[in-house]
Amino acid sequence: MSWVETYQQVQIPGGEEQRDILSIDPSKIRLFRDGKGILRLTIEGDRSYLTVRVSRAFPLSCSGGYIGFSDGKGRQIAVVDDLSVLDPESRRLVEEELRKRYFVARIERVDGVKEMFGVVQWKVQTDRGPREFLVRGMRESVFDLENDRVLIVDVDGNRYELPGLHELDSKSRALVEKVM
Repeated sequence: MSWVETYQQVQIPGGEEQRDILSIDPSKIRLFRDGKGILRLTIEGDRSYLTVRVSRAFPLSCSGGYIGFSDGKGRQIAVVDDLSVLDPESRRLVEEELRKRYFVARIERVDGVKEMFGVVQWKVQTDRGPREFLVRGMRESVFDLENDRVLIVDVDGNRYELPGLHELDSKSRALVEKVM
Protein backbone atom coordinates (compact mmCIF):
# COMPACT_ATOMS: atom_id res chain seq x y z
CA MET A 1 0.00 0.00 0.00
CA SER A 2 1.38 3.41 -0.87
CA TRP A 3 1.24 6.61 1.10
CA VAL A 4 -1.72 8.68 -0.06
CA GLU A 5 -2.37 12.07 1.44
CA THR A 6 -5.96 13.19 1.40
CA TYR A 7 -7.13 16.55 2.55
CA GLN A 8 -10.59 17.43 3.67
CA GLN A 9 -12.00 20.88 4.13
CA VAL A 10 -13.09 21.38 7.73
CA GLN A 11 -15.41 24.05 9.11
CA ILE A 12 -13.74 25.39 12.23
CA PRO A 13 -16.23 25.15 15.10
CA GLY A 14 -17.50 28.51 16.30
CA GLY A 15 -16.28 30.39 13.25
CA GLU A 16 -16.66 31.04 9.56
CA GLU A 17 -13.15 29.92 8.67
CA GLN A 18 -12.47 26.67 6.82
CA ARG A 19 -9.15 24.84 6.57
CA ASP A 20 -7.77 21.96 4.57
CA ILE A 21 -6.35 19.35 6.93
CA LEU A 22 -4.64 16.04 6.27
CA SER A 23 -6.91 13.09 6.93
CA ILE A 24 -6.06 9.39 6.80
CA ASP A 25 -8.03 6.24 7.47
CA PRO A 26 -7.89 6.05 11.29
CA SER A 27 -8.39 2.28 11.25
CA LYS A 28 -4.84 2.03 9.88
CA ILE A 29 -3.28 3.97 12.78
CA ARG A 30 -1.68 2.09 15.68
CA LEU A 31 -0.12 3.87 18.63
CA PHE A 32 2.11 2.25 21.22
CA ARG A 33 4.88 3.09 23.68
CA ASP A 34 8.39 1.77 23.25
CA GLY A 35 10.46 0.35 26.13
CA LYS A 36 11.35 3.88 27.28
CA GLY A 37 7.73 5.05 27.28
CA ILE A 38 8.03 7.14 24.11
CA LEU A 39 4.82 7.32 22.07
CA ARG A 40 5.15 5.87 18.56
CA LEU A 41 2.77 5.65 15.62
CA THR A 42 2.51 3.17 12.78
CA ILE A 43 0.31 3.57 9.73
CA GLU A 44 -0.54 0.00 8.73
CA GLY A 45 1.16 -1.05 5.50
CA ASP A 46 2.99 2.23 5.16
CA ARG A 47 5.36 3.79 7.69
CA SER A 48 6.21 4.27 11.35
CA TYR A 49 7.17 7.30 13.40
CA LEU A 50 9.60 6.94 16.29
CA THR A 51 8.40 9.99 18.20
CA VAL A 52 4.85 11.32 18.08
CA ARG A 53 3.12 14.31 19.63
CA VAL A 54 -0.64 14.48 20.00
CA SER A 55 -2.58 17.75 19.98
CA ARG A 56 -6.07 19.10 19.49
CA ALA A 57 -6.53 21.00 16.25
CA PHE A 58 -9.12 23.24 17.93
CA PRO A 59 -8.51 22.98 21.70
CA LEU A 60 -10.93 25.72 22.72
CA SER A 61 -13.79 25.41 20.25
CA CYS A 62 -13.84 21.66 19.59
CA SER A 63 -11.92 19.81 22.27
CA GLY A 64 -13.51 16.46 21.44
CA GLY A 65 -12.55 16.11 17.80
CA TYR A 66 -9.85 16.71 15.21
CA ILE A 67 -6.82 15.26 16.94
CA GLY A 68 -3.51 16.01 15.26
CA PHE A 69 -0.42 13.80 15.19
CA SER A 70 3.01 15.26 14.48
CA ASP A 71 6.47 13.76 14.36
CA GLY A 72 9.43 14.59 16.59
CA LYS A 73 10.30 17.61 14.42
CA GLY A 74 6.78 19.03 14.64
CA ARG A 75 5.75 18.06 11.10
CA GLN A 76 2.12 17.10 10.77
CA ILE A 77 1.50 13.40 10.16
CA ALA A 78 -2.29 13.24 10.16
CA VAL A 79 -5.53 14.43 11.70
CA VAL A 80 -8.24 12.12 13.01
CA ASP A 81 -11.66 13.70 13.38
CA ASP A 82 -13.14 11.08 15.73
CA LEU A 83 -11.18 9.10 18.34
CA SER A 84 -13.87 6.43 18.63
CA VAL A 85 -12.68 4.86 15.37
CA LEU A 86 -9.21 4.13 16.74
CA ASP A 87 -8.51 0.73 18.28
CA PRO A 88 -9.02 0.73 22.08
CA GLU A 89 -5.31 0.78 23.01
CA SER A 90 -4.48 3.61 20.58
CA ARG A 91 -7.49 5.59 21.83
CA ARG A 92 -6.38 5.07 25.46
CA LEU A 93 -2.86 6.33 24.66
CA VAL A 94 -4.19 9.39 22.80
CA GLU A 95 -6.54 10.27 25.67
CA GLU A 96 -3.67 9.87 28.15
CA GLU A 97 -1.44 12.21 26.12
CA LEU A 98 -4.22 14.77 25.74
CA ARG A 99 -4.91 14.76 29.50
CA LYS A 100 -1.23 15.48 30.16
CA ARG A 101 -0.94 18.14 27.48
CA TYR A 102 -4.18 19.95 28.21
CA PHE A 103 -4.22 19.66 31.99
CA VAL A 104 -6.64 22.26 33.33
CA ALA A 105 -7.28 22.93 37.01
CA ARG A 106 -10.89 23.89 37.71
CA ILE A 107 -11.30 26.94 39.97
CA GLU A 108 -13.86 26.26 42.70
CA ARG A 109 -13.40 29.40 44.80
CA VAL A 110 -11.56 32.71 44.43
CA ASP A 111 -9.91 33.83 47.68
CA GLY A 112 -8.27 36.97 46.34
CA VAL A 113 -7.30 38.97 43.27
CA LYS A 114 -4.95 41.92 43.20
CA GLU A 115 -4.04 43.96 40.13
CA MET A 116 -0.70 45.78 39.96
CA PHE A 117 0.84 47.34 36.86
CA GLY A 118 -1.21 45.23 34.44
CA VAL A 119 -0.54 41.96 36.25
CA VAL A 120 -3.30 40.21 38.18
CA GLN A 121 -2.37 37.99 41.11
CA TRP A 122 -4.94 35.26 41.77
CA LYS A 123 -5.38 33.20 44.97
CA VAL A 124 -7.81 30.37 44.31
CA GLN A 125 -8.99 26.97 45.45
CA THR A 126 -9.06 24.43 42.62
CA ASP A 127 -10.07 20.81 42.24
CA ARG A 128 -6.32 20.14 42.66
CA GLY A 129 -5.90 22.21 45.83
CA PRO A 130 -4.94 25.85 46.55
CA ARG A 131 -3.07 27.78 43.86
CA GLU A 132 -1.56 31.24 43.44
CA PHE A 133 -0.76 32.47 39.96
CA LEU A 134 -0.08 35.61 37.94
CA VAL A 135 -1.82 36.69 34.75
CA ARG A 136 -0.30 39.38 32.54
CA GLY A 137 -2.53 40.98 29.92
CA MET A 138 -6.04 39.75 30.73
CA ARG A 139 -7.20 40.28 27.13
CA GLU A 140 -4.52 37.94 25.80
CA SER A 141 -4.74 35.41 28.65
CA VAL A 142 -8.48 34.90 29.13
CA PHE A 143 -10.58 32.92 26.66
CA ASP A 144 -14.35 32.48 26.62
CA LEU A 145 -15.53 28.88 26.48
CA GLU A 146 -19.00 27.43 26.03
CA ASN A 147 -21.52 27.45 28.92
CA ASP A 148 -20.20 30.78 30.31
CA ARG A 149 -16.90 29.18 31.34
CA VAL A 150 -13.58 30.98 31.00
CA LEU A 151 -10.08 29.62 30.42
CA ILE A 152 -7.30 31.59 32.14
CA VAL A 153 -3.65 31.04 31.15
CA ASP A 154 -1.05 32.23 33.66
CA VAL A 155 2.43 33.61 32.95
CA ASP A 156 3.89 30.09 33.13
CA GLY A 157 1.40 28.63 30.63
CA ASN A 158 -0.69 26.81 33.25
CA ARG A 159 -4.41 26.66 32.48
CA TYR A 160 -7.31 27.27 34.84
CA GLU A 161 -10.98 26.85 34.07
CA LEU A 162 -13.28 29.36 35.73
CA PRO A 163 -16.88 28.14 35.80
CA GLY A 164 -19.79 30.43 34.95
CA LEU A 165 -20.22 33.21 37.51
CA HIS A 166 -23.55 31.71 38.60
CA GLU A 167 -21.64 28.65 39.86
CA LEU A 168 -19.38 30.69 42.16
CA ASP A 169 -20.13 31.87 45.70
CA SER A 170 -20.92 35.58 46.12
CA LYS A 171 -17.43 36.55 47.38
CA SER A 172 -15.71 34.75 44.46
CA ARG A 173 -18.15 36.31 41.99
CA ALA A 174 -17.44 39.83 43.32
CA LEU A 175 -13.67 39.30 43.10
CA VAL A 176 -13.86 37.99 39.53
CA GLU A 177 -16.09 40.87 38.42
CA LYS A 178 -13.49 43.29 39.83
CA VAL A 179 -10.82 42.19 37.32
CA MET A 180 -12.79 40.94 34.31
